[in-house]
Amino acid sequence: MSKIDFSYWAMDLKKHLRDINDSRKDDVEFINGRSDAAAAEFEAARREGCTEDQASERANRVLMQGL
Repeated sequence: MSKIDFSYWAMDLKKHLRDINDSRKDDVEFINGRSDAAAAEFEAARREGCTEDQASERANRVLMQGL
């Protein structure tokens, strides 16, 4: 059994999935995949010169896409 990454993005997504009672709330692969994608989007946005708030907004769109 794999563990969920201990990251802001993973914890935020897991909390959201629990709050909406989504069946993927214990899906480690889904949570880690989305978390990794959000972190990559945040880093890319910062490299492009976005503010921290702008980068967080972009990362959250990736994290919560379709939810």
